[in-house]
Amino acid sequence: MRPMKLQDYTTPTGFLPHLSCATLEQAVMRLVDGLAVDAAVDVGADLVRDVMHREAEGSTAIGGGLIIPHARSRGARRLRVAVATLDRALDIPSDDGRPVDVIILLVGPPGDPVPMLRLLARLARLVRRDDFLNELRAAGTAVQLRTAFVEAAGDTAV
Repeated sequence: MRPMKLQDYTTPTGFLPHLSCATLEQAVMRLVDGLAVDAAVDVGADLVRDVMHREAEGSTAIGGGLIIPHARSRGARRLRVAVATLDRALDIPSDDGRPVDVIILLVGPPGDPVPMLRLLARLARLVRRDDFLNELRAAGTAVQLRTAFVEAAGDTAV
């Protein structure tokens, strides 16, 4: 079995450094728009609604300023990851009380949950690295953000 490379689940337009938004839903909309460029997901409210519905069931803010909203939806044709750093942190409740300034969105099609769970587990291991989130925060451009993301995962540079 081929090793999972995170860059295989990304698209260059799915990386938004220093995103300006007032709510998590606005950030998710912008990230979904970035993923829609490569036709992996549909532009529109359905995918955003599904992500926000999942978030309403239980926050995915895991602390350290990170949230990982995720959902399986008919609006996603392929498993995809998008990343944003925020210019102003959002006050979203988390275990450590730290406001959210990094968003890693994970979306996938309905059906077999195993690929999405494997990718979520890979992300969970990655975010435990002390320097990972700070490397994302330091990125000034979309290219730098994507490079920091995939290199931290041990993937080849983009």
